[in-house]
Amino acid sequence: MNVSDMKIGTLLEIYIRRDGYNYKVVSKVEYVDDQRVGVTPIASRTRLFRFKSTDVVDIVYRIDDKSWKWSKVKAGIATLKDGSKLHVFVPDTPAESYNKRTSYRLPMARDIMMTYEVMQTPTIDEAERARNSRTPEIAIDKTLFEISESYRELSCRAYLRDISEGGASVYANVELKKGDIVSFELPYGEETVKCRAIVVRRTQGDDRSQYEFGYGLTYIETSSNYVYYLFSEQRKMLSETKFD
Repeated sequence: MNVSDMKIGTLLEIYIRRDGYNYKVVSKVEYVDDQRVGVTPIASRTRLFRFKSTDVVDIVYRIDDKSWKWSKVKAGIATLKDGSKLHVFVPDTPAESYNKRTSYRLPMARDIMMTYEVMQTPTIDEAERARNSRTPEIAIDKTLFEISESYRELSCRAYLRDISEGGASVYANVELKKGDIVSFELPYGEETVKCRAIVVRRTQGDDRSQYEFGYGLTYIETSSNYVYYLFSEQRKMLSETKFD
Protein backbone atom coordinates (compact mmCIF):
# COMPACT_ATOMS: atom_id res chain seq x y z
CA MET A 1 0.00 0.00 0.00
CA ASN A 2 1.18 3.53 -0.79
CA VAL A 3 0.70 6.60 1.38
CA SER A 4 -1.30 8.17 -1.46
CA ASP A 5 -3.86 5.35 -1.14
CA MET A 6 -5.04 6.68 2.23
CA LYS A 7 -8.49 8.27 2.16
CA ILE A 8 -9.07 11.75 3.49
CA GLY A 9 -11.40 11.67 6.47
CA THR A 10 -10.30 8.24 7.68
CA LEU A 11 -8.32 7.63 10.87
CA LEU A 12 -4.58 7.16 11.30
CA GLU A 13 -3.02 5.60 14.40
CA ILE A 14 0.21 7.24 15.56
CA TYR A 15 2.48 5.32 17.95
CA ILE A 16 5.17 7.34 19.73
CA ARG A 17 8.04 5.87 21.75
CA ARG A 18 9.62 8.51 23.96
CA ASP A 19 11.71 8.38 27.12
CA GLY A 20 10.89 4.73 27.78
CA TYR A 21 7.13 5.15 27.35
CA ASN A 22 4.77 4.23 24.54
CA TYR A 23 1.87 6.42 23.45
CA LYS A 24 -0.90 5.97 20.95
CA VAL A 25 -2.79 8.86 19.37
CA VAL A 26 -5.55 8.65 16.78
CA SER A 27 -6.09 11.51 14.33
CA LYS A 28 -7.97 12.14 11.08
CA VAL A 29 -6.29 12.15 7.67
CA GLU A 30 -6.51 15.64 6.16
CA TYR A 31 -3.95 15.50 3.33
CA VAL A 32 -2.08 12.90 1.29
CA ASP A 33 0.37 12.92 -1.60
CA ASP A 34 2.89 10.45 -2.98
CA GLN A 35 5.30 10.87 -0.08
CA ARG A 36 3.49 12.05 3.03
CA VAL A 37 0.28 12.11 5.00
CA GLY A 38 -1.05 15.00 7.06
CA VAL A 39 -3.49 14.65 9.96
CA THR A 40 -5.56 16.90 12.18
CA PRO A 41 -3.06 18.47 14.60
CA ILE A 42 -2.39 16.61 17.84
CA ALA A 43 -3.00 19.28 20.43
CA SER A 44 -4.10 19.96 23.97
CA ARG A 45 -6.34 23.03 23.86
CA THR A 46 -4.14 25.58 22.06
CA ARG A 47 -0.81 23.84 22.64
CA LEU A 48 0.52 21.92 19.67
CA PHE A 49 2.42 18.69 20.19
CA ARG A 50 6.07 18.91 19.14
CA PHE A 51 7.91 15.79 18.05
CA LYS A 52 11.51 15.34 19.19
CA SER A 53 14.30 14.09 16.96
CA THR A 54 14.74 11.19 19.38
CA ASP A 55 11.11 10.05 19.10
CA VAL A 56 10.47 6.74 17.36
CA VAL A 57 7.22 7.10 15.45
CA ASP A 58 5.19 4.42 13.69
CA ILE A 59 1.90 4.94 11.87
CA VAL A 60 -0.81 2.34 11.25
CA TYR A 61 -3.63 2.71 8.73
CA ARG A 62 -6.59 0.33 8.84
CA ILE A 63 -9.03 -0.09 5.98
CA ASP A 64 -11.65 -2.81 5.60
CA ASP A 65 -10.10 -5.93 7.17
CA LYS A 66 -6.49 -4.99 6.46
CA SER A 67 -3.94 -2.94 8.37
CA TRP A 68 -0.72 -1.37 7.12
CA LYS A 69 2.21 -0.13 9.17
CA TRP A 70 5.00 2.30 8.35
CA SER A 71 7.85 2.11 10.86
CA LYS A 72 10.17 4.88 12.05
CA VAL A 73 8.59 7.65 10.00
CA LYS A 74 9.75 11.26 10.02
CA ALA A 75 7.29 13.43 11.93
CA GLY A 76 6.81 17.18 11.98
CA ILE A 77 4.46 20.10 11.46
CA ALA A 78 3.44 21.69 8.15
CA THR A 79 1.78 25.08 7.72
CA LEU A 80 -0.76 25.42 4.93
CA LYS A 81 -1.31 28.53 2.79
CA ASP A 82 -4.27 29.56 4.93
CA GLY A 83 -2.09 29.46 8.04
CA SER A 84 -3.59 26.27 9.45
CA LYS A 85 -1.26 23.52 10.62
CA LEU A 86 -1.11 19.75 10.18
CA HIS A 87 1.05 17.07 11.70
CA VAL A 88 2.83 15.39 8.80
CA PHE A 89 4.46 11.96 8.57
CA VAL A 90 6.95 10.94 5.89
CA PRO A 91 7.85 7.21 5.68
CA ASP A 92 11.36 6.14 4.69
CA THR A 93 10.42 2.49 4.18
CA PRO A 94 7.51 0.73 2.45
CA ALA A 95 4.41 -0.24 4.40
CA GLU A 96 4.12 -3.72 5.87
CA SER A 97 0.97 -5.75 6.36
CA TYR A 98 0.13 -5.39 10.03
CA ASN A 99 -1.97 -7.99 11.77
CA LYS A 100 -0.57 -8.09 15.29
CA ARG A 101 -2.33 -5.98 17.91
CA THR A 102 0.74 -4.55 19.59
CA SER A 103 0.13 -3.68 23.23
CA TYR A 104 1.18 -0.09 23.87
CA ARG A 105 0.96 0.36 27.62
CA LEU A 106 0.20 3.60 29.39
CA PRO A 107 1.78 3.96 32.84
CA MET A 108 -0.85 4.69 35.51
CA ALA A 109 0.84 4.26 38.92
CA ARG A 110 -2.26 4.63 41.08
CA ASP A 111 -4.02 2.79 43.87
CA ILE A 112 -7.38 1.21 43.08
CA MET A 113 -9.96 -1.05 44.68
CA MET A 114 -10.09 -4.41 42.89
CA THR A 115 -12.67 -7.16 43.28
CA TYR A 116 -11.82 -10.81 42.70
CA GLU A 117 -14.06 -13.84 42.40
CA VAL A 118 -13.62 -16.73 44.81
CA MET A 119 -15.24 -20.16 44.53
CA GLN A 120 -15.90 -21.96 47.83
CA THR A 121 -16.63 -25.69 47.86
CA PRO A 122 -19.32 -27.19 50.15
CA THR A 123 -18.16 -29.02 53.28
CA ILE A 124 -17.70 -32.81 53.20
CA ASP A 125 -20.82 -33.35 55.33
CA GLU A 126 -22.99 -31.22 53.03
CA ALA A 127 -21.66 -32.92 49.91
CA GLU A 128 -22.19 -36.37 51.46
CA ARG A 129 -25.78 -35.56 52.41
CA ALA A 130 -26.45 -34.34 48.88
CA ARG A 131 -25.04 -37.54 47.35
CA ASN A 132 -26.97 -39.81 49.73
CA SER A 133 -30.29 -38.05 49.45
CA ARG A 134 -33.17 -40.46 48.74
CA THR A 135 -34.61 -38.25 45.98
CA PRO A 136 -32.19 -37.67 43.08
CA GLU A 137 -33.99 -34.45 42.07
CA ILE A 138 -33.55 -33.02 45.56
CA ALA A 139 -29.89 -33.99 45.55
CA ILE A 140 -29.37 -32.21 42.23
CA ASP A 141 -31.18 -29.09 43.42
CA LYS A 142 -29.19 -29.05 46.63
CA THR A 143 -25.90 -29.44 44.80
CA LEU A 144 -26.76 -26.57 42.42
CA PHE A 145 -27.74 -24.44 45.40
CA GLU A 146 -24.45 -25.19 47.11
CA ILE A 147 -22.52 -24.30 43.96
CA SER A 148 -24.34 -20.98 43.60
CA GLU A 149 -23.80 -20.23 47.27
CA SER A 150 -20.09 -21.09 46.97
CA TYR A 151 -19.39 -18.09 44.75
CA ARG A 152 -18.22 -14.93 46.53
CA GLU A 153 -16.79 -11.64 45.36
CA LEU A 154 -14.16 -10.05 47.60
CA SER A 155 -12.38 -6.72 47.42
CA CYS A 156 -8.82 -5.64 48.04
CA ARG A 157 -6.56 -2.67 47.53
CA ALA A 158 -4.36 -2.95 44.45
CA TYR A 159 -1.80 -0.91 42.55
CA LEU A 160 -2.56 -0.29 38.88
CA ARG A 161 0.80 -0.16 37.15
CA ASP A 162 -0.29 0.35 33.54
CA ILE A 163 -3.11 -0.19 31.05
CA SER A 164 -3.43 -0.85 27.33
CA GLU A 165 -6.20 -1.47 24.84
CA GLY A 166 -6.27 -5.15 25.71
CA GLY A 167 -5.33 -5.43 29.36
CA ALA A 168 -3.58 -4.11 32.44
CA SER A 169 -0.84 -4.85 34.95
CA VAL A 170 -1.57 -4.75 38.69
CA TYR A 171 -0.01 -5.57 42.05
CA ALA A 172 -1.94 -6.85 45.07
CA ASN A 173 -1.47 -8.64 48.37
CA VAL A 174 -3.97 -11.40 47.57
CA GLU A 175 -2.79 -14.55 45.85
CA LEU A 176 -4.62 -15.27 42.60
CA LYS A 177 -4.06 -17.92 39.97
CA LYS A 178 -4.23 -17.95 36.20
CA GLY A 179 -7.83 -17.94 35.06
CA ASP A 180 -9.16 -15.98 38.05
CA ILE A 181 -11.46 -13.07 37.27
CA VAL A 182 -10.94 -9.56 38.63
CA SER A 183 -12.77 -6.26 38.17
CA PHE A 184 -11.98 -2.61 38.84
CA GLU A 185 -13.33 0.82 38.02
CA LEU A 186 -11.63 4.07 37.03
CA PRO A 187 -13.03 7.61 37.33
CA TYR A 188 -13.51 9.46 34.04
CA GLY A 189 -14.95 12.91 34.60
CA GLU A 190 -18.54 12.38 35.70
CA GLU A 191 -18.46 8.82 34.34
CA THR A 192 -16.97 5.54 35.50
CA VAL A 193 -14.89 3.19 33.37
CA LYS A 194 -15.55 -0.46 34.22
CA CYS A 195 -13.05 -3.24 33.50
CA ARG A 196 -13.37 -7.00 33.97
CA ALA A 197 -10.34 -9.13 33.23
CA ILE A 198 -8.81 -12.57 33.52
CA VAL A 199 -5.42 -13.26 35.11
CA VAL A 200 -3.07 -14.53 32.40
CA ARG A 201 0.31 -14.07 34.08
CA ARG A 202 1.79 -13.98 37.57
CA THR A 203 4.95 -12.09 38.48
CA GLN A 204 6.79 -11.10 41.62
CA GLY A 205 5.51 -8.17 43.61
CA ASP A 206 6.92 -4.68 43.66
CA ASP A 207 8.95 -3.83 46.77
CA ARG A 208 8.43 -0.11 46.24
CA SER A 209 4.65 -0.44 46.37
CA GLN A 210 4.78 -3.07 49.15
CA TYR A 211 2.56 -5.48 47.22
CA GLU A 212 3.51 -9.13 47.26
CA PHE A 213 2.06 -10.38 43.95
CA GLY A 214 2.03 -9.03 40.40
CA TYR A 215 -0.53 -9.96 37.73
CA GLY A 216 -0.89 -9.50 33.99
CA LEU A 217 -4.54 -9.11 33.00
CA THR A 218 -6.39 -9.51 29.70
CA TYR A 219 -9.75 -7.81 29.45
CA ILE A 220 -12.85 -9.91 28.91
CA GLU A 221 -15.20 -6.95 29.24
CA THR A 222 -14.87 -3.17 29.42
CA SER A 223 -17.42 -0.38 29.36
CA SER A 224 -17.92 1.37 26.02
CA ASN A 225 -16.03 4.47 27.19
CA TYR A 226 -12.79 2.60 27.95
CA VAL A 227 -11.02 3.44 24.67
CA TYR A 228 -11.96 7.12 25.05
CA TYR A 229 -10.58 7.04 28.58
CA LEU A 230 -7.32 5.46 27.40
CA PHE A 231 -6.82 8.06 24.66
CA SER A 232 -7.76 10.86 27.07
CA GLU A 233 -5.17 9.71 29.62
CA GLN A 234 -2.53 9.43 26.91
CA ARG A 235 -3.22 12.93 25.66
CA LYS A 236 -3.23 14.25 29.23
CA MET A 237 0.18 12.74 29.91
CA LEU A 238 1.55 14.16 26.68
CA SER A 239 0.11 17.62 27.34
CA GLU A 240 1.52 17.79 30.86
CA THR A 241 5.15 17.32 29.85
CA LYS A 242 5.63 17.16 26.10
CA PHE A 243 4.15 20.37 24.70
CA ASP A 244 5.68 23.77 24.21
